Amino acid sequence: MGVAIEAVTDVDDLTTEVERLVAERGPRCGAVTVVAIDGPSGSGKTTLAADLGRDLDALVLHVDDMHQGWTGLLATVSLARTSLVDAWSRGEPPSHPAWDWEDEVREPDRAVPRADVVVLEGVGAFAIAGAKASASIWVEAPHDERRERAIARDGDVFASHWDVWADQERQLYAVSPGRDDADLRVDTGLAEKSPVPADAPGGPSLTLVIVGVIAVSLSMRTLMTSLPPLLPRIRDDLGLSSVWLGVLTTLPVLCMGLLAPAAARLGLRIGVARCISLAMVAVAVGNLVRGFGHEAVALYLGTLCAGTGIALAGTLLPGMLKGFFPAGRAGLATGLQMFAMMGGAAVAAAVSVPLAGALGDWDLSLGFWGIVAAVGVVFWLPVDRAVHRGGDHDQHPADVGHRLPWRSTTAWLVAGFLAIQSWQFYSTLAWLSPTYVGHGWDARDAGLLLSVFTGAQFVSGLVGPAITDRVGDWRIPLVGAGLCGLAGQTGVWAAPEAAPWVWALLLGAAQGASFAIGLVLLVRYAVSPAAAARFTAMAFLVSYTVASMGPTTMGAVRDLTGGYSAIWLVLALLMLAQLAATLTLKPSRAPVR
Repeated sequence: MGVAIEAVTDVDDLTTEVERLVAERGPRCGAVTVVAIDGPSGSGKTTLAADLGRDLDALVLHVDDMHQGWTGLLATVSLARTSLVDAWSRGEPPSHPAWDWEDEVREPDRAVPRADVVVLEGVGAFAIAGAKASASIWVEAPHDERRERAIARDGDVFASHWDVWADQERQLYAVSPGRDDADLRVDTGLAEKSPVPADAPGGPSLTLVIVGVIAVSLSMRTLMTSLPPLLPRIRDDLGLSSVWLGVLTTLPVLCMGLLAPAAARLGLRIGVARCISLAMVAVAVGNLVRGFGHEAVALYLGTLCAGTGIALAGTLLPGMLKGFFPAGRAGLATGLQMFAMMGGAAVAAAVSVPLAGALGDWDLSLGFWGIVAAVGVVFWLPVDRAVHRGGDHDQHPADVGHRLPWRSTTAWLVAGFLAIQSWQFYSTLAWLSPTYVGHGWDARDAGLLLSVFTGAQFVSGLVGPAITDRVGDWRIPLVGAGLCGLAGQTGVWAAPEAAPWVWALLLGAAQGASFAIGLVLLVRYAVSPAAAARFTAMAFLVSYTVASMGPTTMGAVRDLTGGYSAIWLVLALLMLAQLAATLTLKPSRAPVR
């Protein structure tokens, strides 16, 4: 009979017991020491494995990554025993089985890094390791609590397969080692150190997380929206060409694309909350550097620094929201993020020109947003401290070796959707004000028009995701948003002076809702916080890299045609492509792992 450890908060005692067993028994699987963690779905195995893996400096392997589809649990056990345990025992290079969730076929086995100590966690870990495990830990929790955790973690996809999966678990444990065969038992009922819910003992409160996310999100777009109304002054003062002005507006977007994969890896290495803290420091410093005199070098270096910070924080926030909020409230969580992001963007666009007048010049106006970002750091640091105090140093389990989901059709469809949407957003951001300056408007009024565009996103970015929590098909609000955008683009193209404020309102409503719901998809299609981080990294790499070419390409269209109208015709055609992409994003699509 195993030793019962009543709560996961006794993880130090658990580590001590495991170290004692390992020292007494030594490696039993060739030269490899295997610690097996088993138990039914939702019991808290992954969280416990991450903690134990850090304490033991061990490689953590997840049986979840080996499953052969929703009905292949028994097959998974057999395959994993052969490719992992038998290979270790023979001193051969190990691998683990893999599954293509899109085509529902087996993939080639994936190589496993060499390690002296391995923590193998997941349903069937005891059956896979067998007598070759040097220590075995059974994790359990009440049925209703397990189900709530599992569905909050993996979303609606798992909910529809819960009963089938539970039947397979019962079949497996009827013929394989289980609870009574464990060396140690852990009851995680009401005590799992998981980021869901945020109010778990030792972790940050939900209120603290919400305040922190809002504080960070306020500075996620001010770098970009504070610039366009000031471009004429910057061009005149620094003598910059249109090409270099285009580089200035493109640089943050390019950072968000190219640095997204690095952000996911860094978050897994040092912790998501800590990485966001460092990112916000970079945003604050970069904006402040832009305020140092009329210096082109400071302007570009500051933009690069702040753009790097935005890339890190923007990539990691969706995965963190996946961890702290259950799947059914993903829209609300994303809406709060968008509410703050677009609110800050709207204010920055509206007050940049007045700030330049009040503070003395454009450089101080740009530098002001560094102060706002610094305040964001102050509000985020308590979240960082609470997360680390709770022991959750990596919101995502230690699976750094996992690849970005390049083979997932779902991931590519979402990335393509976001690429089209982001191309339109940044092109509109760059060219809406100049279009109306070209029609004879002064810079202040054109800046106010841009603030209407961003202000509409402030509202639709909150409302759009909330609707996704209430309707069964998120394509409904996405189609509505696309039609609004198409109307606004057609208006600016065909009759720019007829109703400019209405056109700006429609454009903003479309872009805000489309982007916010796109962020919801990154959470809803992903099966775990770690998967959400990888999914976000891939989607941002594709979408922002493509979108970074938007403003410059639209500028080339203007130069070729000699006016601004063609820009809006091209954007309207892209909106039709976005509507077509929307129709492919069925809620029933295969999840992203």
